[in-house]
Amino acid sequence: MRLVIVTGISGSGKSLAIRVLEDAGFYCIDNLPIAFLADVVDGLEDRGHHEVAVSVDARTGSSLADLKGVVRQC
Repeated sequence: MRLVIVTGISGSGKSLAIRVLEDAGFYCIDNLPIAFLADVVDGLEDRGHHEVAVSVDARTGSSLADLKGVVRQC
């Protein structure tokens, strides 16, 4: 699976980037909480989605520090 994670604060262009990736054929999710990332990615892969893009707000607090570990699970 190809997973693109877009991060940034409000107004930084995350939604615009997600729309561009969607136009390029990615299955996109805007503002997904990090806690759900691994389960959502697994479910999408099981359903045949092999290019996924997710935006994550950089102000998600301590869960942003967990992003590296969550990505390793994916």
